Amino acid sequence: MGSIIDEHGGSDANVKARIGKTRAAFLHLKNICISKQLSTNVSVRIFNMSVNTVLLYRTET
Repeated sequence: MGSIIDEHGGSDANVKARIGKTRAAFLHLKNICISKQLSTNVSVRIFNMSVNTVLLYRTET
């Protein structure tokens, strides 16, 4: 459900698409995450809340 399976039964395209979406999410928040005005704890929480959510969306297995 939601996966892209190639002719060999793999999901290479799905992994590449997920990496691309994760990279885009990180780049969108990059300046916030590396800001010296935020504590490391807050930066990690922002990262986990946004970037990890995109990466792990619909990965049940």
